Amino acid sequence: MDPRLQPQTPEVDPMVTTAVMNVRDRFGAEGLRDLMAVAQLELRNVEAAERRLAALAESASVAEPVDAADTQAWLAYREVDPDPGGDRR
Repeated sequence: MDPRLQPQTPEVDPMVTTAVMNVRDRFGAEGLRDLMAVAQLELRNVEAAERRLAALAESASVAEPVDAADTQAWLAYREVDPDPGGDRR
C-alpha cells in the first residue's frame, strides 16, 4: 500500500472507520471522493488553526527577564518585608 495512504496513528478510531464505511455503503466511490475532498479542506483548516495556536502559545511563553531592582521597588512601594521570616508584631 502507498505509504501516504497509511493512517497517521497505529490504530484508527472505530468511529472514523464506521464513518468511512457508511459513506462507502451509501454513496459509493463518488461519496468517498467527496468525503476525501471535504476532509482535505478541513485538514488544511485545522492545521492552519494549530499553527496559529502554537504561535500564540510560543509568544505567550516568552517572558520578560525579571529585574531585581523592579522587585525591590515594588516591595518598597507595597511596604512588604522582603524577609517574611521576621516577626513585626
